[in-house]
Amino acid sequence: MPVSDNRITPRFSLHAPMSFHRTGTLSEDEYKASTINISIHGVYFATEVFLQVGESVEVLLGMPKRVMGVRVGIRRFLGKVTHIESMDTLPGLSGVGVHLLYFERVIRARLTGASLIPTP
Repeated sequence: MPVSDNRITPRFSLHAPMSFHRTGTLSEDEYKASTINISIHGVYFATEVFLQVGESVEVLLGMPKRVMGVRVGIRRFLGKVTHIESMDTLPGLSGVGVHLLYFERVIRARLTGASLIPTP
């Protein structure tokens, strides 16, 4: 069954800066990416990083007003990789879909080019 048949919420084609890292590993490496599309329950992005379906990731993302209906600021999400697709148009990159499970609000910061910048 195609992924689109299982969607409950609409997706928006939006390119927004984000960052992510694996959870449950010794490495705290943070990777930068740009979203391809977003919904209130998930995010799809392109990356060179090798991820596996079922892997847990932490995603830092400013959810756009267009998706949430209100301005909510930057959120730190815990999510699970649900699918990975080869991106023929962008060699070396994979399209990664992450189901966002829950979040916490990031206070007094802004996301610039996928970097978290503290604000006074």
